[in-house]
Amino acid sequence: MSGLGFLSKHKALSVVGGTIATPIVGWIGISAVSHGVYHRSNMSTFSEAYFRLTGGRKKLADPIAFDNYLLERAEANEQSVSVPELLMFKTSVESIDIEGTETFLLNRRDRNDRAVIYLHGGNFLRRPTIYEWKFVDTIARKTRAEVFMPMYPLAPVHSHVDAHRSVEAVYRWVVNEYGARNVTLMGEGSGGGLATSFAQRLEHLGMDQPSHLILVSPWVDITLGNPLVDEYETNDPLLAAYGMRKAGVLWSRGTEDIDPLVSPINGNVRCLRNVMVFAGTRELLFPDAKLLYDRIAATGIHAEFHEGRGLNHSFPLYPTPEAAHAIEDIVSAVTED
Repeated sequence: MSGLGFLSKHKALSVVGGTIATPIVGWIGISAVSHGVYHRSNMSTFSEAYFRLTGGRKKLADPIAFDNYLLERAEANEQSVSVPELLMFKTSVESIDIEGTETFLLNRRDRNDRAVIYLHGGNFLRRPTIYEWKFVDTIARKTRAEVFMPMYPLAPVHSHVDAHRSVEAVYRWVVNEYGARNVTLMGEGSGGGLATSFAQRLEHLGMDQPSHLILVSPWVDITLGNPLVDEYETNDPLLAAYGMRKAGVLWSRGTEDIDPLVSPINGNVRCLRNVMVFAGTRELLFPDAKLLYDRIAATGIHAEFHEGRGLNHSFPLYPTPEAAHAIEDIVSAVTED
């Protein structure tokens, strides 16, 4: 082989090698940051990058964007909800009416002795995301339980008063069908706060507690008054305190913002049972979620806190290894005898 031919071949191999090596080096770098700095999976790092790139947080952080968002939601929230067409459900999905509340029932079965009531999140301003639809579908499939997801009234048109009335009707209906010991009450974000405040009212309503109360990144202080909130907000790619506090004012109108009806962190936790809390260390709701758990655990009630180290808001909802582990913990609780 001539010297020129050898050099050309050598150059070509170098280009190919460099092309292959670049993504490998990049992956190693991402892995080093994910595991060494944030103590999380690469998929969770990619998820956070995606959240930041899509800029969904802006509608809660920017005053003008938030005002426009409110106008949009005022109309959209009053419309009938449609099941996402692109989502391939593994269980059956149907819309039913429970005392005037449109409720989606997943996994209806002829014989079933367990039920889950899931209260979706969205800062009391939006309907469930595709991630929540996928999450409840997974829970229904893995637990073989029937899952009820009520479309409770939302701000800015409605307040907590209408939402509590709606959730009460659905809870009564489901408990009459299954018995409280076979019902799990679950909520995400603002839905987690609503689930907590409703569970605190059950004794007053003359009803039994559910078998488990499962809270995913619950918003339990409508004021976000915890001094640690601002510190945690700096790392949160999804939530912003400005818009959430504005939404909180709308949600609590007619009631003091420290009232347990809207800020259940101030309520009676001794009445609760079998509480499971999930929260990520890179979300502004982490301090209050941990504080709620600490107050419950201090009473001697069985409670679990699942800390998502280096993870974002509602991490069990997204396609990551950490979410898979969280889902298995939730499934174990729901199917527990």
